[in-house]
Amino acid sequence: MIFDIVYISGEVIQFSRHSWYVMSIYFLFSVFVVLQTAMDSQEVAFAKEVISLSDSEYGFLVSIAGAGILIGSLINVLCARKFTLSFIMGIGSIMVSVGYLMFAFSNHFVMASLGVFTLAFSLAFANTGFYTFYQNNIPVNVMGRVGSLYGFIEALLVIITTSVFAVIAHFISIQFTVVLGAIVMLILTCSLLLFSLSPSKTEYYQTDLVEAKEVVL
Repeated sequence: MIFDIVYISGEVIQFSRHSWYVMSIYFLFSVFVVLQTAMDSQEVAFAKEVISLSDSEYGFLVSIAGAGILIGSLINVLCARKFTLSFIMGIGSIMVSVGYLMFAFSNHFVMASLGVFTLAFSLAFANTGFYTFYQNNIPVNVMGRVGSLYGFIEALLVIITTSVFAVIAHFISIQFTVVLGAIVMLILTCSLLLFSLSPSKTEYYQTDLVEAKEVVL
């Protein structure tokens, strides 16, 4: 079993070196997901202690997030072909960060609702763009192994980042933690947008004719 793990890891590392641009996008989006998870771990405490929402108001806030995802997904289905894949992923990710920033700096229910709706609405576009990019550019014969290995690393990063956020919230403040996370996320997603909109990398975002790829490792 150990030899199998080493063999799989070697294949994934070799593919990552060969397809550094694809894996750079993968890494940036994975860190984006990690930050989302860490931020969400502070959401309830932030809503109750900083914004002073009641239980019913927080429940309504969660419903607004669900509505944002639903509406975003519907518009994404209707308008996906009108935008490039790189635009959907890049702008969607940045708008998620903007939503978190709005939530982080909110001091009343209306502002928090706008932030939550914005991030949930935009998340539908960001996820669609990334997963389409992933399926188009990761060869089918290594897709599972790439997802497994990097998924394991992402899970470790989630644990570490969530723990760090909890420590910062305990020793400084919850609001500082959420604001810091939102700012870091915005910087990260700006980098993701610049990478994805690079004129020399447009071939990675072609969606008209996508064939299953295979590589010999």
